[in-house]
Amino acid sequence: RLSRSDERAHSSSAHGIDPAIVMSAAATSVSARVSVFASAGRRCDARSRHAATVPRATVAKSVSGHASRRRRDALVAAAAKGPGGAAEDVANMDALIDNLIAADEEGLVKLVAENVLSFDQSLWIRIASRSDAAEKQEEKDAFMELAGKCMKLIEAMVEKTESGIQESSKALESIVAVAADPETGEFAVPLSSESVARMRDAINDAAVDEQMLNTVYAWIRKSDEDKLDGMVHILQHLLQCYAARELDTGSTPLDIVIGAPASEWPAKFEAVIEGGFGEEAFTQDLQKRMEGVVLNLPNGSYAQRVQAEYLKEVEDRGKGIYAEKSGASAE
Repeated sequence: RLSRSDERAHSSSAHGIDPAIVMSAAATSVSARVSVFASAGRRCDARSRHAATVPRATVAKSVSGHASRRRRDALVAAAAKGPGGAAEDVANMDALIDNLIAADEEGLVKLVAENVLSFDQSLWIRIASRSDAAEKQEEKDAFMELAGKCMKLIEAMVEKTESGIQESSKALESIVAVAADPETGEFAVPLSSESVARMRDAINDAAVDEQMLNTVYAWIRKSDEDKLDGMVHILQHLLQCYAARELDTGSTPLDIVIGAPASEWPAKFEAVIEGGFGEEAFTQDLQKRMEGVVLNLPNGSYAQRVQAEYLKEVEDRGKGIYAEKSGASAE
């Protein structure tokens, strides 16, 4: 079900500078940026014109806190692993570093993107350690040049992610705003059918991608933490509007239900049942759509999650109505 559950790196080349100093300074900086990249969207604020704003957490504070927790967790994990686990970690880091060194420019970009979350403080220190241990100057320089290239690539990835978050937030604000009363600018919760209809129109005209869905869930989490139940309600309706748009094929009686607001489902079910859409047909149609969501959408994506939850809600509501009909017939 659509429930409530659910935010820059020194990019200069290190050539000619003491590796230990560079890595010590860079490790914290880049690791913090990677932490932001990993949690992109989780600290987005739910700001909207016509509505009370959800305060934005200070970036420095959120990054510092997240990085601190990462360091603490890493220490706890290292202690739990013991010497054998630590040796395995070093071997894994060396394997990644060797692959990075051997890669061409295109391959390096791909490897960094695939392993971006591995670029924590330990990895940077390991690169510095291997540079120090190298016997030839060209080998030392190669490791430090690698570090500089990786930093720049991560910097670009983080900036691209942050830019996407900002664009998604702006688009999301516009969609949420249409749910407010046009005259007063106030939100009336629960939303009226007119407000839901305006939101559905805005969703239908919008390009809703994974980044925007990520941002919606971030806003829901933030609103829930701040006890803004009204905003949570609005955002859940937004997800329902998106799911209805994606799942409504207009090809079977079930689409009459799927394409309607949840408040209208009982009446829509009554209409399709009277038209001969029985429980068996309902179950088969719903199962086919669920299989499509599971097989055709990226596994674990927000798009898959939202649509699967929406279909589950339709299923639960439909089963209840069909059960009532069956009971009434038996009497």
